[in-house]
Amino acid sequence: MGDEYIPSILKVLDENNIKATFFIIGTWVDKYPNRVKEIDMKGHEIGNHSNNHIYFTRLTKSKIKEEVFTASNKIKKITGKDTKLMRVPYGDYNSEVIKAIEETGHYCIQWDVDPVDWKSISYEQIQQTVISKTRNGSIILLHNSSVETVKALDTIIKELKNKGYDFVKVSDLIYKENYYIDYTGRQKPLNE
Repeated sequence: MGDEYIPSILKVLDENNIKATFFIIGTWVDKYPNRVKEIDMKGHEIGNHSNNHIYFTRLTKSKIKEEVFTASNKIKKITGKDTKLMRVPYGDYNSEVIKAIEETGHYCIQWDVDPVDWKSISYEQIQQTVISKTRNGSIILLHNSSVETVKALDTIIKELKNKGYDFVKVSDLIYKENYYIDYTGRQKPLNE
């Protein structure tokens, strides 16, 4: 993934007065440090998405931690801020992965609305999927690699706002204790 759509994404977010969460891969940080700085300076949250974007269930606990710490250190070097959120590549997690991530001081994040915008689909398809599947507490997964996502973003935001939704950063949305992640990727309180 490149960085060519980041200015357009940031512009749409600014125009709609939204602060989002960007989950960033360490190797992307290496290539685009100025974009990381720009995202941070605009007040968006930066989360960890591993250093190399590999399947975590295939890794040892120490390798998982290495992936998390390496990416976090790269992000902190640019922003001066620690990451607290971790989105596992491919949504590839199990209880051992979650435990390893928690041991790094991160919250393991999953999403529940995924329009698979990284595939060759139209902005209309992206809009339709996101708007129809979003509900209270949803975490929407979008990627910065497609012009179709950029085309869809403003309409998604406006339609969801018209339905009464507010947009918040992931750290402002999630449970931080006494929760589990269900099979759909949503956090649930343990007493539910």
